[in-house]
Amino acid sequence: MKNFNKYIIAALLGGTTMGFTSCSLDEYNPSNEGADAVFVTEKGMENLVNQMYYNFRWKFYGREDPCLSMERSADIWQNIGSNYDYGKQLTRCVDLQGDRGQFANVWNRVYDNINVCNTIIGRLDDCKELSADKRSDFEGEAKFMRSYCYWWLTEFFGDIELKTKETKDPEFTAKRTDRKTIYDEVIIPDAKFAAENLPVTPYEGNVGRSTKKAAKALLARVLLTRAQYEEAGSDAQKAFYQQALDAALDVINNKAALGIRIYDTYDEIWQAKNNKTNTEYLWVATFSSVSSLNADSKPNRLHSYFSPKLVGNAGIQNTQTSFDYPAESTLLMPTYYFMNLWEDWDARYDADFQEAFMNPSKYPYKWKEAEANKYNQPELKDKKSAVNDTLLYFTRKHISDETSRNYATVDIDELYDTGNVNAYGGAPLRNYKTDAANYDSKTSQYIAASFPRFRKYRIWDGDENGTILLMDQKANQKASHADVPIMRYAEMPLIAAECYIALGNPGAAADMINNEIRTARVVKAGHSLSEAQVNASQMTIDWIMDERARELCGEWLRWFDIKRVYSPQGKFASTIVGRNPSMIQDDCLQEYHALRPIPITFLDKLTNAEEFGQNPGYNPYTRGELTRNSSLNSKKKRSVMVTIPLALRLLFKYKQRTI
Repeated sequence: MKNFNKYIIAALLGGTTMGFTSCSLDEYNPSNEGADAVFVTEKGMENLVNQMYYNFRWKFYGREDPCLSMERSADIWQNIGSNYDYGKQLTRCVDLQGDRGQFANVWNRVYDNINVCNTIIGRLDDCKELSADKRSDFEGEAKFMRSYCYWWLTEFFGDIELKTKETKDPEFTAKRTDRKTIYDEVIIPDAKFAAENLPVTPYEGNVGRSTKKAAKALLARVLLTRAQYEEAGSDAQKAFYQQALDAALDVINNKAALGIRIYDTYDEIWQAKNNKTNTEYLWVATFSSVSSLNADSKPNRLHSYFSPKLVGNAGIQNTQTSFDYPAESTLLMPTYYFMNLWEDWDARYDADFQEAFMNPSKYPYKWKEAEANKYNQPELKDKKSAVNDTLLYFTRKHISDETSRNYATVDIDELYDTGNVNAYGGAPLRNYKTDAANYDSKTSQYIAASFPRFRKYRIWDGDENGTILLMDQKANQKASHADVPIMRYAEMPLIAAECYIALGNPGAAADMINNEIRTARVVKAGHSLSEAQVNASQMTIDWIMDERARELCGEWLRWFDIKRVYSPQGKFASTIVGRNPSMIQDDCLQEYHALRPIPITFLDKLTNAEEFGQNPGYNPYTRGELTRNSSLNSKKKRSVMVTIPLALRLLFKYKQRTI
């Protein structure tokens, strides 16, 4: 065990605060071999690369902290969760400071994986057992992951520490690196290397491993993001837009060669039967129906964060044998602005949102007086809804004949205060309920939990035989083994269109949208393709942002999009507040929130913390703030001191799913 102790990931910059201790080492290293001996073997290096994906899947796209950070605090979702302290700080930025453990979590998780990437890159030449092809694949995968991780960290926290070498010992000083330097020296070169060297098919057929299409797509994304750091309209900025355009076109024009196949309908993208072999996904985080094969044996539960409160309403229970209504967390609901982005012809809305909820029971449901009154429809009392009849209808439409219907209806006027719409189109939640159970005294408003259900992650769908494909049929259905899309093909034409606009070619932008996004597959039956087509006069950056909301909603990009486009204009906060009125209370969202605070758990362990400093707008760092702040529990305090042997989990029996 002592041989491993010199090969540790520091709990500071290159490390983690996940709470493991070196006493676990013997369990994972029965052979007692040192890192220098393990990583020079082909198997050892393969395990290290697997560890990189294990970390990523566990620490990013199976956990709510990083994923919700990519969607909340923006304009298309508002928080209605019962955990007010958590919700108000992370969703509405009220009293947001660096003591939030959620930011420490994502900071440590990302840096932890960066160190794994650095270790792979730095040790490949020592691994003589590897063939030239495998060495190229592993280096491409590690640089792809490092590029992604640094893009994520830089956009979240701004100027941060740049580490490109393996961290073996604890470090107690750190210095910031200008974000343009991080992009130009690591993020972009790493993505280019991966695009040039990764294979078209994933390594040994393992779904979730990075490939050429993923790397090319990442290159387009990071080049587009890099453009924001140059003066608006400058030659330097145009050069990055041109590079981003070229990278996006490389994917668009080579779909077949890259293994990308476009489905005939938009709905097919999100059908459960296509989840594991999706031909429009460019990169996914994989999950397995075998619990032990998932990171930390944890399933995917991201679907539950977008669900309205169905269980307990109109007789619906989460123990129904149909499993149509899995347990929900009710954290995020669509904003009024978002609900009004959709036009009647758009088939994407019906694919993305469910408005009608049926009676899943084996028996008709007889409406009780209390339940009827809850929906302000007393006339429903004693009416019966047959099996598979509509029970609840939560809609973005305006409904004038509610009293004539045999089911509860909540329309857009009841869900939002449409008489209090601001200049940007936002509307606060309407206080339309009289049920005390729906009232939150801390927000002085009623909790609206009757809204269309976001259904991109439709884990409750079954096959033609009724077999549920992506969810274990148990009473608690927060658990799913659905793969999570991280990048999808549609992002590429949207990037290309944005670049065309920036380069002064709105006609080409319109053509791109018409040819690649607004095709026949997104048009409802009974409507014509011409209704969906756009022209050059419509092509503005605001229009592109609206289209990205329609196309990419819930795909973990919205916060990055808002920051990229509006922060350079000084309109980050005003844009979000104008569209998401939950942000207005307490003047919570400010322009400086475009960057998240540096975690105090990190700063408190630096000897030069004052020099490193906190991000602008947040409380300046003061030594000892961590120990004085009662919001951090003892577990979080203890985790700061932990150092992790790099090979701690290398013998974990990690398997990726093979197609």
